[in-house]
Amino acid sequence: MGIKIEKGGWILIFLIGLALVIYSLNKYGVLDLAKWTESRSASSGGTKETVDTSKPLALPASGSVETSEVRVRVNIWVGCAAGLVANGGLDTTPGSIYASKGLKVSFKIIDDWTEGAAALATNNVDVMLTTADVWAKDQAQFQEKSVGAHAFFMVDWSRGADGVIGRRGINSIEDLAGKTVAFAPYTPSHFLLWNGLKSSGLATEQRNEIFSKAVHTKDGIEPATLFAQQKVDAAVAWDPDMSDAVSKRAGSKKIYDTRVANKLIADILVVSDRFASRYPQTVMKFVEGWLEGVEFIKGQPARAYTLIGTIKDFNIPTDLAKAMLEGVRLTDYADNLAFFGQPGSDSDYANIFKMAQEMYREERLIKRRSEPEATMDQRYLASLRDRFSAASTEPPVEYKAPPKGAVPIATQRRSIYFEPNSAKMGLDSRAVVSEIAGFMRAYENTVVDIEGNTDSTGSREYNMQLSKERAETVKGYLMEHSKFPESRMRTAGNGPDRPMDTNATPEGREKNRRTDIKVYPNPAQ
Repeated sequence: MGIKIEKGGWILIFLIGLALVIYSLNKYGVLDLAKWTESRSASSGGTKETVDTSKPLALPASGSVETSEVRVRVNIWVGCAAGLVANGGLDTTPGSIYASKGLKVSFKIIDDWTEGAAALATNNVDVMLTTADVWAKDQAQFQEKSVGAHAFFMVDWSRGADGVIGRRGINSIEDLAGKTVAFAPYTPSHFLLWNGLKSSGLATEQRNEIFSKAVHTKDGIEPATLFAQQKVDAAVAWDPDMSDAVSKRAGSKKIYDTRVANKLIADILVVSDRFASRYPQTVMKFVEGWLEGVEFIKGQPARAYTLIGTIKDFNIPTDLAKAMLEGVRLTDYADNLAFFGQPGSDSDYANIFKMAQEMYREERLIKRRSEPEATMDQRYLASLRDRFSAASTEPPVEYKAPPKGAVPIATQRRSIYFEPNSAKMGLDSRAVVSEIAGFMRAYENTVVDIEGNTDSTGSREYNMQLSKERAETVKGYLMEHSKFPESRMRTAGNGPDRPMDTNATPEGREKNRRTDIKVYPNPAQ
């Protein structure tokens, strides 16, 4: 006689079978159930492991064993070359730098930026390669989901590898008004474009129009292709595709790139708090090995290019690796110390992070701001101070005046208020000058003209002298508070000779009382 199973019984049998399948997958390593439940707990606002960056790195407890395995998200980008060299490939090779430290590192290629952040948040990787600007978005979104992570290492500066290119007739950032630009949203390309527009003389409405007309792509390669095919007026792209696209379109040029904005795009490494709290010494060994990889590349570049070219699935042949590495600066220990700065002080990391937070708040992708210092962990670098030199290997920038008739890449028009009939700057205008300083810090390889302007009230002779004195005040403030060299800045007083509006109305006169900041690529570089 057959046995009749009720509906509820079938459900029970199904659940038992599912549980057995999950148990088997977990047992044989196909599914890591512990990591799945941990990620579920974190994403639902449950208890999460955190690190206190104010305390010294923990030493291994007696009898405890730190993991040897580190899983790292990377995209196909030559900036991670030092890690790959230290590892001997995507997976640790016997005899490599990481193998000698007892580490087993696996680099996981995840080209999509959002998927890369998700992999860290769900514990599918322990460390994530990203950029400081994209990290400003991810960090805020992690906070919303109760996911803990900290930036802990700087990988490289982009030095010409990223740029904005335009067709014939587009010679400055202001010339992008009304044009169609192709770029990959929510990537370093987006930040490079947004920051350039924000630092220009374009009005908010003009900047918004550029973004509303823009062509969005999945990566930084497609914009270069669209530009070469004359389907867009301008593009934000990466080299070597960027330079190739310019060569294919007659009369086109680079408007600006990260040789000019040489402290704007920085690749960094971020570690999850879960991993760092459990295995701090493993993270320190990982940093040490990466820095040794930088030293290897600087000492034996040809061998490094060859190694990168042989890595299966990385798709960067030897000759391309060499060309791409010429557009970045792989950062050493001293570069890292300078980038993250001293506690409580301004730093390049903080400057980028704050600007990127502003962009992503404008985009309504993040709700909250974080203090940059709370988002980074410098203890690993501090623990290696006796192992690597803190002396900078990068020569200081030398500045040269632009040639006569040079066209600025951008002209900012700022309202900087002074006391009546005086060159004494008002307290409320110091924030405006500090914004200019933040821009100048990111665009370090530029020379700046500071031009004072007045309305037509009073004698021309008096206004010429007053406008010159006010320009000198701005220059002096930037030299004193931001330590910019005098050779980088030139001043002029235009008096009432270059009005933007009519002097017949109070509103027009107010627009004419302004300071123009003209930005030129540094000819010395």
